[in-house]
Amino acid sequence: MAAPLMLGGITVPPHAGTPDVSYAEAGGATDVTLAGGAPVRMRHWSKELITISGTGWMSTGLDALDWDTQHTLRCPKPKRMATTGTSVTLTSDPRPDVPVGAHALVGKNWVPTPVTRSGRAVTITPVPGASQYSVYWYPQFTVLVTPPTEENAGDVSWQLICREV
Repeated sequence: MAAPLMLGGITVPPHAGTPDVSYAEAGGATDVTLAGGAPVRMRHWSKELITISGTGWMSTGLDALDWDTQHTLRCPKPKRMATTGTSVTLTSDPRPDVPVGAHALVGKNWVPTPVTRSGRAVTITPVPGASQYSVYWYPQFTVLVTPPTEENAGDVSWQLICREV
């Protein structure tokens, strides 16, 4: 199931191009070295940095947004989490318009299996013979966005840089 890119309630048209999405950690951690030489990570906070770009014959249509305020970003690229158990906690809020799903690895085949969800807590329906499960969801974030850069050389190329609030 393909989910459209939405920012601030505006759906980016398919003619703006297929969004290329990358998720990265925005910081909040520092590696330090203890007296014995062992490295230790100190985490103060954790947020996502989402970069989305595309090329199409139409721009994003997001010019009406106020770039100085927070917006809801509904991502068009799913995240996945592997587990050997049947309960997981998602690392971000799922979009309300796309269901969370799961697959079970039985032998060499991935088979769909139902899930139930309450907030970020997901319970996977067990599958006999499954050695692993994979949960997927389309995330939703509250973000501050750098206004899109656009280049027009026949096609319109654009990029959004979104920082989770």
